[in-house]
Amino acid sequence: MDEGQPVMFLIQGDLEPDAEPIYAHYLERTRLLLDEYSAEIIASGEGLASEHSTDCWQRNTLVQFPSYAAAVAFMTDPGYQALKEQHRDRAYTSQRSSFFRPRRPQAPSTLDVGLRAFERFRHGLATGAWEGFLDLLTDDFSFCFPKGKFKGFNQGKERAREFFTFVSTVFADGLVVHLERVASNANTVVFEFSDEGKLRGQPYQNRVAVSFEVRGDQICSYREYFGLDG
Repeated sequence: MDEGQPVMFLIQGDLEPDAEPIYAHYLERTRLLLDEYSAEIIASGEGLASEHSTDCWQRNTLVQFPSYAAAVAFMTDPGYQALKEQHRDRAYTSQRSSFFRPRRPQAPSTLDVGLRAFERFRHGLATGAWEGFLDLLTDDFSFCFPKGKFKGFNQGKERAREFFTFVSTVFADGLVVHLERVASNANTVVFEFSDEGKLRGQPYQNRVAVSFEVRGDQICSYREYFGLDG
């Protein structure tokens, strides 16, 4: 177990009849001692009987220690040993406890972020609803487009909003996207697809490659390349 990583300590138990005053005194004194080890009581309370659980413990407490070493030091502290003997062991009829290490959530991969963005991009092309895609763009988002009024380099989310709104006015009935290939590296995801619909009322087909540059869990730039099929 990583000595420097926080650990959780879960304590569950049932109390002797009329043991509430003893338990309350034990909990109060234990809280003071936990402060000396930079530990924190995350939650403490009564168990709830439920058809979804196999048993119900009267008292449940979850404590976070800054490290496993700190937890062991607390457990072996003479002051805590005295509290156990004088109060805890007198209060509980039964008790169980366990350590566990919280699992750190993994940051989404470049490919994960790119795929999520592309699905919102595809939805925008089909429906004209771009807010979901725009929410994934960084404030300094930039994009490059090969022709028309947005040809070349464009900067900013508002400029992006203007661009994608324009796309949906040109393709008022939406575009159907057929994804063909996806490639990614550490920072970039490239999508190759075909799309079809009506361009200002006329039949339209296109082959497109778009490149999303990923920063964290957002898209910071977009480049598009295409060749018309008809």
